[in-house]
Amino acid sequence: MTQPVSRLAAVLVPGGLLALLNTTITGVAIPDLVADFGTDIATAQWVTTAYMLAAGIAIPLGGWAAIRFGMRNTWLVAMALFTLGSLASAMAPDVISLSLARVLQGAGGGALEPLMLTVLAQAAGPQRMGRVLGAASAVMSIGPLAGPALGGIAVDTLGWRWIYFLSAAFGALIFARSWFVLERSKPQASQLDLVGLILVTTATALGLFGLTHAASPAGFDMLAITMLVISAIAFGLFAIWGTKRGEQAIVDLTAFKAKGFAPAVFIMTMMGAAVFPLFFGLPQFYQGVAGLNALSAGLLMIPYGMGNLVVMPLAGWLSDRFDARRIVWAGASLTLLAFGVLLTTGPTTPLALFAALSLTIGIGLGAIASPSVSSMYRALPPNLVNAGSTILFVVLQLGGALGVAVLVLLMGGTAWTAAIGTLPFAAPIVAAAAIALAGTWLAKVKTI
Repeated sequence: MTQPVSRLAAVLVPGGLLALLNTTITGVAIPDLVADFGTDIATAQWVTTAYMLAAGIAIPLGGWAAIRFGMRNTWLVAMALFTLGSLASAMAPDVISLSLARVLQGAGGGALEPLMLTVLAQAAGPQRMGRVLGAASAVMSIGPLAGPALGGIAVDTLGWRWIYFLSAAFGALIFARSWFVLERSKPQASQLDLVGLILVTTATALGLFGLTHAASPAGFDMLAITMLVISAIAFGLFAIWGTKRGEQAIVDLTAFKAKGFAPAVFIMTMMGAAVFPLFFGLPQFYQGVAGLNALSAGLLMIPYGMGNLVVMPLAGWLSDRFDARRIVWAGASLTLLAFGVLLTTGPTTPLALFAALSLTIGIGLGAIASPSVSSMYRALPPNLVNAGSTILFVVLQLGGALGVAVLVLLMGGTAWTAAIGTLPFAAPIVAAAAIALAGTWLAKVKTI
């Protein structure tokens, strides 16, 4: 695409953000769904799980469709599916209908985020990769934090259905704007790799399901272990199949041959394992261990978001000029330092210190994310950027689910109480340490 990056970002980033919001926005509505539909929490949770599983399947399929039918056509179809799914969710008469509508919504939403990064990476080029993707990532980092807050406001004022009515309205606006802004691209002849699609979607879906189940009170029971074993086997079979198929595979695994790509992918997997447990666990730690009320626990997540928002564009800009490895090391060191201090906190810790640590973690993880993502894309030739985006979002999802499952395991499958102490912080600490180590193998690319 030959359009200015800013013009593309004005359409693509809101679409990706809207999809990301819908991964967390429904959680606060679960009690209302239970009451309105007369169901139980376990059944109502499928409203969230259905979106996540559908999104996981849509990621590789959307990557192939972008090549076969063109980026613009695939984006418009994905946005239409998301919008229709949102409208169907708002009008669902029962919890089963709502779960099915969320599948439709997730099928569109799962494709939007990788498509957004693919287009922006191609439009930015190597010399502007860091600043463009850093700014986009900063905006996207708002999604997981803003989702519960916006969902809570909608539920308390208008009712839970307005979560989806508003998503449908914004989706329709973004679709209309995309229709006029995005340029047509020439589709390429590409036969659908059905075997590869079945293998990678089975691996992703069962991996996510197994890890999500492990994050429930049931823990790593036989069902979770079975799902994870089958997932690992499916990933292994796809690795063999994809290596033989090369560029004809649903996900082109030759991307891993590019110097610096594999370390960047590993770092982003660990980023998922470090970040998602924070959204899930930190508010519980603030309440159960530090003795803060729910309002204070929620407000303490704001400094984290602000740290991300400020540092990601700056770190991306710096990675266009300096060795990305040094920026990643600095971010990992800052993150480890903040977690080290958190290990010493408790009910007598001043609120200001918790706020400072939340800000520090946001700065540290923000300094890791954008240089790693831009380094990953710089390592790839243009024909593999689409495959890189698919791989990135698959590992982010799996890394996040893994991090939450390990955190719950360290919590003993219960709420985070004072008796548990700070032990669960071992999960993000190990992830941050692994990131620091993997940063050594990031590709050093001179762009200017």
